[in-house]
Amino acid sequence: MKRNILSILLLLLVLGADLRAQDEVRIRDLDIRIMPSKLDKNLPTTIQSKLDQKVIDIFTQRDIVNQKESTFAVHPLLILVDTKNIEGLVKEVSVQLELGLLVKNIFSGQYLLIFSHKLSGTGSNQGAAINRAISNIRPQRKVYTNFIDDLLQKIQSYYSEECNSIIAKAQRAARSNEFEKAITLLYVLPEDSDCRISNQALLDQVYMDYQRQNCQALTQEATIATLKKDFKTAIELIAQVDPASPCQEEAKALLKDINAKVDEQSAKKMAFLNKVYNDNVEIEKVRQQSMKSISNTYIEGIKKD
Repeated sequence: MKRNILSILLLLLVLGADLRAQDEVRIRDLDIRIMPSKLDKNLPTTIQSKLDQKVIDIFTQRDIVNQKESTFAVHPLLILVDTKNIEGLVKEVSVQLELGLLVKNIFSGQYLLIFSHKLSGTGSNQGAAINRAISNIRPQRKVYTNFIDDLLQKIQSYYSEECNSIIAKAQRAARSNEFEKAITLLYVLPEDSDCRISNQALLDQVYMDYQRQNCQALTQEATIATLKKDFKTAIELIAQVDPASPCQEEAKALLKDINAKVDEQSAKKMAFLNKVYNDNVEIEKVRQQSMKSISNTYIEGIKKD
């Protein structure tokens, strides 16, 4: 059962636009999201969690964690390349696997980097041999650190070369009142990149334009949720209304109305919002959370499409 890197390329079709993920891990400095692995149909699904953790370890060995959405996603693939019986005093099985890490731009659908590495293991049966092969993934090995370095360089080059194009797309989206798209394109830029730093004012402007367009709808939804005594939803909606938006007075009135009605679970967030609206404390934190929520929602829509 001999297969090679072409097997991984064939499995690109399996990925399609499927960017759905649970328990995703995000890497800040590399601007990348780690997606759940895809397994060869000849491999047992019981190994997926172990493989996923190994892949996470490859990326997090430098103790970096991303807290926001990203432009790029890495899709791990594992393929069974070969199985052999080893005859001797004790019968053993040897397997050869191929690990692929496919890095994809979620906006364009293009692949930035395709990494492939062979794994091998032996055991008393095929399952034991496969587990041994996965255990042999050592994140500190040079093959993986070189991959991370290569990926970082490509991502940095991407933002250097494509910055003007990304900004132009965001500006076109803003002119078309597609503020969610514009915010997402700008917000997912790495915080320490020259592109993000030099265009922070544009992001702030687009975000406030979004607030002017959408805050009324948010406060109306929050009012309806309050009337239904769904205070948790009401608080989540109010949290998306910027304290400097045209709807700040309506938001403050809603907070006052539900202040004594929230349960213990929502009280902490309620206290935080009261502090923001009444004392103008941590407004920037609220804005970052709001932009994160907008970006998450927009990217979830891309995944479904």
